[in-house]
Amino acid sequence: MTVVTPRSGFDLEYYLNRIAGEKTGGGYYMNAAQQGEPDGRWFGRGAEAVGLRDGQVVRREPYLTVYNMIDPQTGEQLPGRAPGNYAKFADILKRKLAAEPHAVHERYLQLEREAAQETRRSPVYTDVTVAHNKSVSVLHASFREQARRARLAGDAKGEALWRGREERVQEILQDANHAALERMQEQAGFTRTGYHGNRVDGMEPGRWARAHLVVTTWLQGTNRDGEPHDHSHNVIARMALTESDGVWRAVDTMALRQQLGAMAAIVDARVQSALTREFGVSWVARGDGRGHEIAGIAQETLDAYSTRRMSGVPRCDGHAGPRG
Repeated sequence: MTVVTPRSGFDLEYYLNRIAGEKTGGGYYMNAAQQGEPDGRWFGRGAEAVGLRDGQVVRREPYLTVYNMIDPQTGEQLPGRAPGNYAKFADILKRKLAAEPHAVHERYLQLEREAAQETRRSPVYTDVTVAHNKSVSVLHASFREQARRARLAGDAKGEALWRGREERVQEILQDANHAALERMQEQAGFTRTGYHGNRVDGMEPGRWARAHLVVTTWLQGTNRDGEPHDHSHNVIARMALTESDGVWRAVDTMALRQQLGAMAAIVDARVQSALTREFGVSWVARGDGRGHEIAGIAQETLDAYSTRRMSGVPRCDGHAGPRG
């Protein structure tokens, strides 16, 4: 069961990785690469329009400039309305996190929203999170564990074998997520122009225009409890490049939300077929009727790596909603 959920976000620093020696509040994604997670990647025709190619590794400065409506190549303001108060928002959030250094993730999101309200700040992005089946995460984690054991045993050949399998699973998950993003870009890449507040003769006078999205994708392999949990955060900038006139306008987030089910189906189909083709796994229906899990992985094993669900703690790791 692949689950795709959206949430609005305000803190641009939250997802950054490979910041040498830097530790911050909510630093799960900030320091992800230090824990062996892959780098963030760029996606979207809007990103390509400002010189950031599909699949390019995310670096700090281009990331911050683009999401703040600045061209990373020229340093000039992109045509359109730029977000305001980011510096003030960042200072307020930093103070709040300093006052509660041990805040759990759910509390972090509350503090983030409070800081945004105090600065009258609109969301900077929509995080569309793709969470994979728990059995997929357990299989992936087992490859990492086998590689670790081979390394400790001095078995270089065995380590290379299992490391290659682990990396192949990463590629499968990223490819499936990329296919889902392509669907979203084609079907939900729109912005609203004109005024949509009143209707004239039963029709809205405003219109929808095709627009090019800016997205960064962050693949993660664990949750905050250190349990296997493969999921991709697709961080969609609030502004998109209008195809017709080259102006950057707000993304139609309702159109994004209408694609969540299709994205889940695309990811599910691609991951299941690829894992079957590559590793010979088979699939069995879940007991709750919601999708499939890999055959041969006992429910007790899945439960052992789902302590939040078993304890009743909300399953939230950078996004709202349930997880697979």
